[in-house]
Amino acid sequence: MKNTFTFVFIVCSFLLNTLDVLSQPVTLTSSNLPIIVINTNNNAAIVNDPKVGAHMGIISNTNGINKITDAFNDYDGAIGIELHGNSTQNFSKKPYTLETRDATGNNLDVSLIGMPAENDWILLASYIDRTFIRDALAHYISESTGEWTSHTRYCELIVNGSYMGVYILIEKIKRTKNRLNISKLATLDNTGENLTGGYIYEVTGFSGGVGDFDQHRVINYPKEDEVTAEQLNYIRNYDNDFRNVIFSPSYTDVDNGYEKYINVNSFVDELITQEAMRNSDAYGWSAYFHKDRNNNLDAGPVWDFDQSSGNSTYKNGASASGWIFTDNDGYIPLFWSRLWSDARFKYRVKLKWEELRTYKLSTASINRYIDSCALLLNQAQARNFSQWPILGVYLWRETAGFQTRDTYQKEVNYLKAYMATRMAWIDNELNKVAIVPLSTDNLIAGAQHVKLYPNPATDYLVIDTGEENTNIEKIQIYSNTGVLVQNVSFTSAGNGIMKINLNSRLGNGLYHLKLVSSTNKWYNVNFVIIK
Repeated sequence: MKNTFTFVFIVCSFLLNTLDVLSQPVTLTSSNLPIIVINTNNNAAIVNDPKVGAHMGIISNTNGINKITDAFNDYDGAIGIELHGNSTQNFSKKPYTLETRDATGNNLDVSLIGMPAENDWILLASYIDRTFIRDALAHYISESTGEWTSHTRYCELIVNGSYMGVYILIEKIKRTKNRLNISKLATLDNTGENLTGGYIYEVTGFSGGVGDFDQHRVINYPKEDEVTAEQLNYIRNYDNDFRNVIFSPSYTDVDNGYEKYINVNSFVDELITQEAMRNSDAYGWSAYFHKDRNNNLDAGPVWDFDQSSGNSTYKNGASASGWIFTDNDGYIPLFWSRLWSDARFKYRVKLKWEELRTYKLSTASINRYIDSCALLLNQAQARNFSQWPILGVYLWRETAGFQTRDTYQKEVNYLKAYMATRMAWIDNELNKVAIVPLSTDNLIAGAQHVKLYPNPATDYLVIDTGEENTNIEKIQIYSNTGVLVQNVSFTSAGNGIMKINLNSRLGNGLYHLKLVSSTNKWYNVNFVIIK
């Protein structure tokens, strides 16, 4: 979608251009990173829209030594390419969106630098993040929570013969089996359960156009030129129902409150990633949501972290304290603060945070991740900052002390120190959160003769109630902490036996299966997932 821009944004864009610096030409001969070479057809300029035709070659040798004279061995073919982003387009080092194509110009799914095959990709310039690490770190944190998140790969880029510097090749958020694996929605899916998913939409200040369905919500999938009026109305009404319920007096009711509409774990994970990074753009600018067929609303995937972790004065971004979701600036949906006012939700955040801090998000683990990225980038960053001499130079929304961070290592050290302080602040705040019982007492134990197999399960379960006329009307799966994680679509063989498919997002662990019959007879059976 090409967004509409306000006068203020246009003025800010002009100021960004005036604060940019002139590049110092660099000739790239070799790199320990993959080298991407793009040449547009007839040397055409790359514009915001439409994509122009080009050839792309990628050199990525298994020994990690890539020379510009080597053959293109990772990709060697056609692409379409255009500028990416909003404010970041106005810097000299441009971000790009590209699609891989076959010889006839059609989309071509390919694996790039070891990432799953697809045709839509983004090259992030990471211009204002002088470490090049913040986006990758955020996706590492999100992946640690168990959510799907875009894969990233560092590379060096040459466009039309000019060295452009260090870039991050990243998977574009997209509905596909190799990315966000939710149901495909066709233009004829306008009624019944088919209408319930899947959907992807974004909450963004850069809203506008056909796909804008108010309150800064913009449809991402189906595409705005493909989504039907019925589909747009469905996802708008579903999200509106959630927003209305969460501001009702009974919003914490387990069965009829907000948990009826959202997969709570995903909202916990979104909050943890955004707040760990203290992302100035969190919740209101590049905030994605998705809804699978016959399932509740999920928060995520996460996106856009160049103004996080002390790298922007926006929303007091230099401070390592304070919750971003409380900054209700007209763009952040108010339901985030409302969720936080629920003691059970807050306690779930505490439990998940403490679990992650024991290893995956320990300060030592975060430092190791940052150091590993910095070591990988050590040679390439020197070339990048020779091409773009911006260390210690004012660009945009710089935080105090930027002048003294005049080397790459100083920027890395600043990031590490900020993250340690930020994580410690969250530790302290969540230590204050009261314990709230998250039992499954609301699940009434049923007959012991209900059998599940295979158990442990991987991707499906067969349920045998042992009764021919069970008349099961509802099946739900709860986590071991009592969180509803899946409303199950199912078919019955008519003899008390049903097969259900498990949501691919469910990780290893103990779960509770709840079955409700037409006579309000409840069954509660435990099972384990091991993948």
